[in-house]
Order: sequence, then structure tokens, then C-alpha cells
Amino acid sequence: MFIPTFHLYIMRQIIFFLSLITYALIVRAQNEKSFERNRISVGGELTSHYTWQVDISYHYMVSPYVGIGTSIGMWKQFTVEGVPKGNSWIIADDYKNIKNIYLHPSLHIVSPTLMKISDGELKMFLEPGFMMNIPYCNVSIYLLDNYGIENDVRNTSTNKGKWYAFDCKIGFSLNLDNISISTGYQYSTLDVFSMRRELIYDNKRFDDFYPKKSNLHGGFFSISVYF
Repeated sequence: MFIPTFHLYIMRQIIFFLSLITYALIVRAQNEKSFERNRISVGGELTSHYTWQVDISYHYMVSPYVGIGTSIGMWKQFTVEGVPKGNSWIIADDYKNIKNIYLHPSLHIVSPTLMKISDGELKMFLEPGFMMNIPYCNVSIYLLDNYGIENDVRNTSTNKGKWYAFDCKIGFSLNLDNISISTGYQYSTLDVFSMRRELIYDNKRFDDFYPKKSNLHGGFFSISVYF
């Protein structure tokens, strides 16, 4: 019981800390001049699990420093990590690289200007979020003859496994009028193999072919427009 209780305590402390930051920034914003309330971003990311990720997001800025919104995107492996197979079967080529589509509600928290660079303003930002992948996994299996030649196809699927993840981006943005260019680091609890680990074919667990579970780290780049 110690580990779940500890994790719950940490989550409560993070939520409390973010609430304080959000409240302080909203109060500060009451004395600010008018600002653009809509923010649309397009971004990309590379991660430690050999995935690329692209998304488009929208945030409604309740103040110059706090926005609430969501994004929709896709991630996919660009390098194969583990190939489930048996004596007379192997996972189909199109399914060796894992991919998924996701919805991602998030909070966008921006600092006041840290410094001015020519006509731009350098700011720091934090973006905690919740990733929701499609909670279903289906793969095709090639059946092989005695010579290792494909002669039939089977499918196996599951809706088990962890399809969601908590994450947080932290980075810097350079604001040029109503354009913002951002880059930084992301940490996520996403396990890209989570649903694949639940698959079994010919009494073999796919989990045996994949790396051990680990959290995800990545670097991202995005361009935003305020209007």
C-alpha cells in the first residue's frame, strides 16, 4: 500500500502547486492590457522510445499566462524494438512499428517575459497534460510454411492494457508579435508497448519480445499563432 499512497501524495502536491501558480498568474493578469485569447499550435517531437509525434492543439487563454485546451495527434515508432514470432508465424511487417492516435487535454502556463531579444520576448512555459490513446490494439500475423514463406494471415486484438498517460512539457518560447516559437523537454508515463504486452498468440506473450517498461523522455518543437 505504500507505493500507491506515495504516488497519490505526489500527485496531490503537484496539483496544489500548479493551482497556486495558476491563481497567482490570473491575479497578476487582471492588471494587464488586453491580449489575444486563442492559441493554435502545430508541433513535433522525438522520444526515447524511437517514436516521432505530431499534433495540432488549441488553447483558450483565460489570462496572458494561463490557457486551457486540448490537442489531437499521432505517434509512431521509426525503429523496430522487438518482433513477436514463433516457429510457424511472425507479426506482419506493417505492424512491427507501433503507432496510435490520441486526444490530449492540457493546461498551458506561461511566465511573464524573462528578457527581450530584439523584437521578441523570451518566456518560459509549463504544459501538464493527459494523453488518451485509442483503447484498442489489433495486429496481423503471417503464418509461415515449412520454407518460411507466408501462406496465410490471422488477426489478434485486445482492449486491455494502459491506453492513457500523464505527461508534462517544459521549455522556452520566443514570442514575435502574435507568433510563438517553442522548444523544450517532455516527460511522459506513456509505455508505447502497453497494449501489445497483453497480446498472446500460439501461447506466446508479445510482452516477452518487447523491452521492459520505462517512462518516456523527448524533445519537442512547435509554432503557435495567437488571435
